[in-house]
Amino acid sequence: VFMPSKKNVKLVVAIGLMLLGLIMTVAVSQADTKEVHCYSVLSPIESSTGFSKIIESGCFDSFPESIEAATSGQVILPEDVDPATLTDSDLNPHLDFNRIVPNTTTVIGIDYKYSNFGGSSYTWTVTGVGCTDSLSYGISQMPSGWDNSVSSARSYANCNHYYHWENKDNKGAVLDCGTSCSSMGVMDNQTSSEQWHK
Repeated sequence: VFMPSKKNVKLVVAIGLMLLGLIMTVAVSQADTKEVHCYSVLSPIESSTGFSKIIESGCFDSFPESIEAATSGQVILPEDVDPATLTDSDLNPHLDFNRIVPNTTTVIGIDYKYSNFGGSSYTWTVTGVGCTDSLSYGISQMPSGWDNSVSSARSYANCNHYYHWENKDNKGAVLDCGTSCSSMGVMDNQTSSEQWHK
């Protein structure tokens, strides 16, 4: 009967632990690279709280799926769409600031995990029109998985000021992306709350 020496047993255990560590590293790395595309529907900012309510949310494996859900099926994008090329008319073909179109959902902003509008995304929508003199939107804190995770962003539907705040409740440093930030500079991965204004 072969009896391994203590030295051989230790070597086998050490190799086993190294392999286990390598497998776990690869698994974590793959989980980190899996894109998730989410959306939320917001109410206008409420005077009592100073923030919007999140009415509805959802997440999907692909960007086109999330946009279809976010717009209540109004916008169907091809599977190979490049988010960086999307325009207001692509995302909000119904939008007309001269009249209210009933039962419509409007995209006001999209956050991205990577610079240049890449990686996982979070789409923000509202019912009716976007930003006006009397309608603004804002969230007091980022959704789960998105705190300190935004690296680029775009706004739509007349939301010409897209504020990214360093801390919750619109506190700390702030970056106004205007209608587009392909990168966030010192605010990269620092966003904890947001606002949209005309």
